[in-house]
Amino acid sequence: MQILILQFVDPARTDGQAEFSHPIGVMSAMLKADGFETSLAALPGFAPAALRETILRQRPQYVLAELDVWNVSAARRTIGEIAQQYALPVAVFGTHATCSPEPAVSIPGVHALLRGEYEQSAVAMLRAVRDGADPAGLEGVWVHTDSGLARGALRAPAPLDSLPFPDRGLFDFGRIVRATREAPFKVARGCPHWCAYCVNDWYADLYGDPPVRRRTVSHVLDEIDKVRADWPGVESVKFYDHAFADDDAWLEEFAREYPRRCGLPWRCHVRLIDVTERRAELLALGGCRWAHTHLGSGSRFIREEVLSMFPSDDKIVAACRTLRAAGLRVAGEVFLGTPYESEITLEETLSLVRRTELDAVDPRVFFPAPATRAAELCEENGWISGRGDENYWLGRSVLDMPSLPAAQIDAAMAAFRSRLKRPQETALRRLLDKFRPRGDR
Repeated sequence: MQILILQFVDPARTDGQAEFSHPIGVMSAMLKADGFETSLAALPGFAPAALRETILRQRPQYVLAELDVWNVSAARRTIGEIAQQYALPVAVFGTHATCSPEPAVSIPGVHALLRGEYEQSAVAMLRAVRDGADPAGLEGVWVHTDSGLARGALRAPAPLDSLPFPDRGLFDFGRIVRATREAPFKVARGCPHWCAYCVNDWYADLYGDPPVRRRTVSHVLDEIDKVRADWPGVESVKFYDHAFADDDAWLEEFAREYPRRCGLPWRCHVRLIDVTERRAELLALGGCRWAHTHLGSGSRFIREEVLSMFPSDDKIVAACRTLRAAGLRVAGEVFLGTPYESEITLEETLSLVRRTELDAVDPRVFFPAPATRAAELCEENGWISGRGDENYWLGRSVLDMPSLPAAQIDAAMAAFRSRLKRPQETALRRLLDKFRPRGDR
């Protein structure tokens, strides 16, 4: 049975290259082990011509569509196209399918929904479809039946070491390695933090404790060994977990074993509130070269009351210094255009970034991901415009706030890096300049 997996990528990409996803790769590996054939299409938004070419080439009998919080519009239109033009059954999976299951399963053309961690549920459901059995009632599966929607109970998550290594060939991984010389890996699932702009709290509510489940060091290193053997062009490693460095015992073992087993330079994500001198030392000892992090906003009010991020300005600055003192380079992401953003809070963000002396900064226009607490705040205030989620990819604001209109947010995004290089300028100073005699300026 031929299964087509749909992934939605940046609409600016037209090369058809997929983004590596650990859980999608694991799902494909499990499906292949059960006798299914899988293929993947990376669609740059709603792309009917590319969809048609893929379906005619692959001849799938079932479609699995990734439905994440920033591709809802493209996925909805694509699923409708599949239903109308090709009459193929579609199951959705991903963050939006998990956090907003009722709207997701109600999308015209959706046959089933895989809620939560979807790899085992996908295999069970497709096995039932292939064998002519009824998938209604399967754990982790919501499916439309003649008598209505059957909502299966949540499936318990599998121990991570029991899952197979991801099927990297699904993503044309050799092409990724040739382009980046880097291999991405994921060592854990979950996060101990409850940031209001993220959907993690949904998963935490679904699965409870522990908030983070982690693969053993040996399991991770075995996968790295295999990837290096299969793709010799790999020159560096990326760990894209947000909870990579929050377990001292695990990190100590990793710092001891990774240089012995691998030795390639690597980078990871670090939460600044979790940074200690010991953890910074362990990262450096293990061969980490770059620590990527998220500052949120320079406004303490926005950071704490809107984003639910709780390191103080001083903690943020100190954590960046601690990482650099250990020999790491630090890259930081900041939001622009968050709820309650203003010219003053933008300047606070510029000021904080200057204080951290980051080696690289990545400004992002805030996007209110559906089902998050930050999005609910925007909805309550009537700030969410009719502009679609394609603006997530375009880096444009979808918020209409009186404190900072979308056009000003977009302009601030365009000018952010150049403003970082200028001497600090405040809104108060600009206001006073308006009333200062021209000869005094």
